[in-house]
Amino acid sequence: MKEYKIIIRLFSILLIVIAWNCAANKYRQMATSNPSKLISIKDSLLQSSSKTHIVRSITLAHKILGDGAIEEGNYEKAKDHFTKALKLSPNDSLYMYNKLMAEGHLLQKSGKKDKLWSSIQAYNKAATIFEKSGAPYYYIGNSYLKIGDKDFDLIIESYEKALALELSADLRKRVIQARERVSIREKKLKSFWK
Repeated sequence: MKEYKIIIRLFSILLIVIAWNCAANKYRQMATSNPSKLISIKDSLLQSSSKTHIVRSITLAHKILGDGAIEEGNYEKAKDHFTKALKLSPNDSLYMYNKLMAEGHLLQKSGKKDKLWSSIQAYNKAATIFEKSGAPYYYIGNSYLKIGDKDFDLIIESYEKALALELSADLRKRVIQARERVSIREKKLKSFWK
């Protein structure tokens, strides 16, 4: 009889673990397959339970939507999603990095000199979070280029730093092309003033 109770107790624990994992998987799957839907019900989910798996799923949904917004060039929306993800997971370095990159893109897009300097600051902060990422340096170089296309040392130095670090294949190609354009322009200006 004692063995029977132990088996029932173990079986009950097993059922609870399985149910918990199913619920966690359900929200994680929703975060990837339909992140907007999960975000739309996040308030009720967080009121009923603030379980870790729900919070992780909601932050994942914000990340997916933020990444999509960056790809679309909607940096305000991206910044908003990463800010919301940070409210739920304030110590997550990936969300902080993405938020800073979105801020930098938003500021750079304006083209105004004071905002370009602020974009450089945002990209520098992002670079300190993921020190191996070359992306912030590429965008720093682009900001310097927009501020004034004659400060070749800062622009080329930023592109060189980007190339020395980790970049996606597509971004590496863009950095090489940007560096080449700036180098050609620098040579033309130097030969003009000889």
